Amino acid sequence: MKNRRSVWLAGLGVAAAVMMSIPVMALELNDDGRALLVEATESYGKDMRERPRVDDPVVLDYVNRVASRLLPASKALPAGVQLSVTVIEAAEPELFSYSDGHIVMTTALLYAMRNEAQLASVLSHEVAHVAEGYYIEMYQQIKAAERKQRNMAVAGAMLSGLMDVAVDYAADYKGIEESEKLFRGEASYGETMKKMATIEAARSGYYSMKDVVESIPPLDESGARIDPRQQFEPVADAQGMQYLALAGYDVSQARDAWGKVARIQNDQARERERMLGPMAQQLSQMQTMMEMNMQRMRQSLGGSGLVQTLGVVPHARSEFVSRLTGMKEVREAEAAHGSDKAAAPYQAFIKKTLMPKAEAALAAGRYEEAGVQYRLLHDAGIRSSGISYGLAKSSMGDFAFGASEAEKRQAEKLYLEANRQEKHFGLAYRGLGELYEDWDRYAAAAEAYGTYLKYAPKSEKRTIERKIKMLKRKAAR
Repeated sequence: MKNRRSVWLAGLGVAAAVMMSIPVMALELNDDGRALLVEATESYGKDMRERPRVDDPVVLDYVNRVASRLLPASKALPAGVQLSVTVIEAAEPELFSYSDGHIVMTTALLYAMRNEAQLASVLSHEVAHVAEGYYIEMYQQIKAAERKQRNMAVAGAMLSGLMDVAVDYAADYKGIEESEKLFRGEASYGETMKKMATIEAARSGYYSMKDVVESIPPLDESGARIDPRQQFEPVADAQGMQYLALAGYDVSQARDAWGKVARIQNDQARERERMLGPMAQQLSQMQTMMEMNMQRMRQSLGGSGLVQTLGVVPHARSEFVSRLTGMKEVREAEAAHGSDKAAAPYQAFIKKTLMPKAEAALAAGRYEEAGVQYRLLHDAGIRSSGISYGLAKSSMGDFAFGASEAEKRQAEKLYLEANRQEKHFGLAYRGLGELYEDWDRYAAAAEAYGTYLKYAPKSEKRTIERKIKMLKRKAAR
C-alpha cells in the first residue's frame, strides 16, 4: 500500500501544492492546460444553454461575494481562470464547477442553508477545485505522459486511475453496481473515512493535509481504478476547510451543510423510486449507462472528463468534513481569523429575495409555490407575522374542507402565532375566520371576523358584517 501511495503521489503533482500553505505559486499553464480551459468554457456554455439561469442581481452579487471572500488574498488563480458563480432555478440541489472557474449551484441548494457559513462551506469545496487547478494540473500531466510514452496504457499505469480506464471498466454491464459506486463517490470516500478514522484513533490531536492526501486510495474495494476526479474530492474538502477558516467562517457548520444536501438528494431519489414503482431500477440502470456514455463523449473531446467536477454529494462527506476541522491548518486559521456563522447576512439575503416571491404567489392563489417559499424563510430562522400567516394560508388555500384535523390545528396555531407577533395584523384574523368557518366552528369564526372588522378595508366591511350575522345564526342552532 505504501508503494502504491508513493506511485500515485508521484504522478499527482497537484498534491504537492495541497500539502503546503496557501501562498503557493500559481499553476503554470501550458498549451494543454489552455486547451482544457477552452473546452471547459465551451462545455459550460452548452450545458447552461437550456437551463433557467437566475438573473436577479441581488442573488448573483451575494453568492459571488461569498465565493470571492473564500479565495485567500495571497492565492492567485491559474492564468485564464476566472471565479464566477451561476445560479440555476431547480428543485434539486446541485453544485459543481468547471476548470475555467465557473461554479454552478441551484436555488434548491442555495436556499437549503441556514446561515452564510453553511453556504460558504459548500462553496469552499468548489472554490478549492478552481483555485488549486487540480484538474488542469492532472490533465497537463496526462497529456505529457501520453506524448512521452506514446501509449495510453502506460500513462494510465503511471497516473493510477485515468478516466479511460475507469469508464472502460464501468461500461461493462455486469459491473454496473460497481460503476454506480464509482460515480457516486462512495468507494473512495468509504476507504478514506477508514483511513481518517485510523489517523484519529492515533489521538495525535493534529493531522494535516498531507495525511488526507496520503489516505486517498487509487483503487476501490474491488481493486478497480477509481474515477480520477474522485481522488480530488477529499483533497478539495480539506483545502476547502482551510479556505473556510481563513475567511473567518465557522467551520463546524460544514457538517450540517453537507448533511442537509445529502438528505435532500436521498429523499428526492426515494420519492422518484416511489413514483416510478417497478420501473425504478430499470430506469436507474438506463440513466447510469447514459451518464457513462456522456463521460465517454466528453473524454473523446480531449478533456478526459476533467472539464467538470463531480456533482453528487456522497453521504460520507458530512462526517468526513467534520473530521477535517481538526486539521492543523484549519485550527491555526480558525485561531487567527475567528469563527462566524454569519446568520444575519444570510437571513437578510433570503428575506429580500424570497419574501416578494412568496407574497406574490400567495396573492395569485399559487398556494403550493407560496408554501415552499414561506417554508424556506421559516426554516432559515426568519420569524414574522407575514411568514406565519403565509404558511397557514398556503397550507389551507381558499378552503379547509379537505384538510385533516391535524392540518387544521397546525394552521390555527400559525394564525394565532401571527396574531401574537403583530397584534394589529388583520389578515391573520380573517384567515382564522375562514378556517373556523370551514371547520364548522361558527362562534369562533364570528369572533375572528369581528376582530378583523377593525382592520378590514371599507370595501369589505359590509360583506364581513353579513358573514358574521350568518355565522352567529348557525352557532345558535
